[in-house]
Amino acid sequence: MNTLLSNATLFELDPLLVDEGKRIGFLHEDKAAAIGRLMKIDGQRDPIKVVKQPKNDAQPWRLVTGMHRLIGARMEVIPVWAIEVSGKPEDLADLEASENLHRRPLGPLERAKFTAALVQAARDRIARVHGDISHQRLGIKLRWERVKAHEMRPDEALTEEVNDTCAKIAQVYGWEESVGEALGMSRRAIHNDLNLFRLIIEPFPAMIEPLANHPVVGGNASQLRLIAQVREEADRRRVIEALLADTELSADDALIQADLANAKGRKPDGHEKALAAVVGNLGRLNATEQKRLVPQIVGHFKSDEVKRQLRDLLNRELKEEVAGSATAALQTAFRVITALIDGDEQVDDDTLADTAGALQSALFGLEPKGSN
Repeated sequence: MNTLLSNATLFELDPLLVDEGKRIGFLHEDKAAAIGRLMKIDGQRDPIKVVKQPKNDAQPWRLVTGMHRLIGARMEVIPVWAIEVSGKPEDLADLEASENLHRRPLGPLERAKFTAALVQAARDRIARVHGDISHQRLGIKLRWERVKAHEMRPDEALTEEVNDTCAKIAQVYGWEESVGEALGMSRRAIHNDLNLFRLIIEPFPAMIEPLANHPVVGGNASQLRLIAQVREEADRRRVIEALLADTELSADDALIQADLANAKGRKPDGHEKALAAVVGNLGRLNATEQKRLVPQIVGHFKSDEVKRQLRDLLNRELKEEVAGSATAALQTAFRVITALIDGDEQVDDDTLADTAGALQSALFGLEPKGSN
């Protein structure tokens, strides 16, 4: 299938050589400045798309998609990565529209970095007019130093910063609240993003990329906010380190491992620690290992009532009716025999031995072979 990208070429380009042309979307200068700043620090993740315009010597390329990336690169005076495409004007216009409609969603940590850069660009733009950029940045720094020194609560610092940020963004864009919400920049969204930025991203820059890639926590904003709620920076670091050491942990598990039952600092009791250890260790075993250890696990239950409770829970989980020992053994044997006949499911020797032992015990009251 021949598409606009069939013969596309990736190359590095001076952004001054690209003509923006007529655009479908609007240009937001602060958004471009924020993207440019992120590109300079983190590198460019998505190339712009351009088409040749040989009749323009000053700007031999015309932009198809990526206006904010292009303008951001100009602002930061860095080259931009581009893909050359070709096609009819209507196809190129469709490419611009479809890229905006199907843009890759940002994860919560990446979005928090973008929001922080965006609001800083808005602050700098206003401060530049009044000549007080350094004073404004010093004020923000001092506010969070007070949080570290326990002279101010994090929620108080966040409230002050969000109020200031929303006022400045409204001044720059002339936004109504509804417009901000439509652009994903509502007061609540800014609060949540700055919360992650100030309390996770800014203090631990080297840990952010691996944390963003954590399969359980990285893409879950609620889990990340649990980490941000931990008051002490050293405690937050321990929680993140626990997560990076184990890709199967949730934020709740990591809090317990770090001796923090919740974000307010209550120490976990012995039962919580024991439960976290049991669940964590079981989760690390594969199905074969779990099966081999079932007799030992069951043997540690302290009463028949606990064993009956486990049996009933398993029956409900498996959607099986509670049956007598003989009936249950026959049902198991029937399933194993059916699996052997049909060949749809592999039956190992251990399963055959377990099934024969269960039948022997249920029907004749004899201990299975190999039991003590």
